[in-house]
Amino acid sequence: MSSSKYVIAGVVLLIVLFLIGGGVALANIQYAQEGTVQVVTNWGAIERVYAPSDGWFTTVAPGKKSYEVNIKSFTEKAPVRVTSRDNAALQVEISVTAYTDVAKVMEYVRKYGFSESERHQRRGEILRGLVQTEARNAFSEFGAYDIYANQEQIQKRIIEGLRPQLASQLLLVTESVQIGNPDFQDDRIEAAASGVVANEKQKQAEEARLEAAKISTQTKQIEAQTFANPAMLEIKKLELQLEIEKARAEGIRSHQGPLTILYGGGQGVQLQVPAGR
Repeated sequence: MSSSKYVIAGVVLLIVLFLIGGGVALANIQYAQEGTVQVVTNWGAIERVYAPSDGWFTTVAPGKKSYEVNIKSFTEKAPVRVTSRDNAALQVEISVTAYTDVAKVMEYVRKYGFSESERHQRRGEILRGLVQTEARNAFSEFGAYDIYANQEQIQKRIIEGLRPQLASQLLLVTESVQIGNPDFQDDRIEAAASGVVANEKQKQAEEARLEAAKISTQTKQIEAQTFANPAMLEIKKLELQLEIEKARAEGIRSHQGPLTILYGGGQGVQLQVPAGR
């Protein structure tokens, strides 16, 4: 009887230990959610990075820990103070959208630490400094009155300068850079610069209208010459017939039934394109 009690007690103890061990193992089962990865360390050394597609893993072994790293896109806004080529001071907000390169997560964590708040703080400080430098370089290429009219070029200059630096220093993939409305310290400069842009837009519109008028006039002259010259008219008829034959050869079926070419005097030449061929 005494030995039976010991056996029962042993079995119960094993069951309890098994349940405790299973509970601990279940409590330490982890997985990476979409937009994140899990960095697993073994006694402080990075062992592996788990992506959502890798499924679950456990950190039940002694010395193992996991740290979540967000790889979703983020937007950092940086108000910068710059000057134009002719030393007009202005302020503008620049927004950078980027995300951590998943292929460089290990290097990113080694460089900036396991704490997400510390990583983001250091990342933000460096990013704002880089934006300030590139913005200063880009805006200094243009005069005050030219800045409004060349914002697209300035934006392109900034993103081309930032992209390789963000990739090498912060291990980020740059998605976009947006420039806010430039705010000149001297409001008179801002008003004058806006006027320059308005005048340029008006000039472009007038040039476009003038060009359209020239084209319209030339077209009418060509049409008049064509229909006044019987030989030119015959050439135009042959060109149209050639186009119709090309359309039929290429399988275009929209030309069903007769096609009529009308010219001076209401007389015409009728071409019949057989349906289904």
